[in-house]
Amino acid sequence: HTKGSAGIATFEMEYGHWLEEQNRQIGDLRTALNAHISDIELRILVESGINHYSELFRMKATAAKADVFYLMSGMWKSSAERFFLWIGGFRPSELLKVT
Repeated sequence: HTKGSAGIATFEMEYGHWLEEQNRQIGDLRTALNAHISDIELRILVESGINHYSELFRMKATAAKADVFYLMSGMWKSSAERFFLWIGGFRPSELLKVT
């Protein structure tokens, strides 16, 4: 493995774990909302979710140093997510246009 491919492999593994944790947190939040928990408990869950996304941004920043084009292409997303990005009109090449 080169440094870039090793960095991307690490990102893909960490992203898989991140998704699992995201699904767990969403389930916890749904359960909490149905249980009508206190505002303090709800705030803790929301802050945990915000911190979780901060971790994703940290992971992406590290992966971008290894291979920014891989990250921008969205190849790490599921095929359904890539499809909706395509339908929605997002093109990574738009970021590279010089006016």
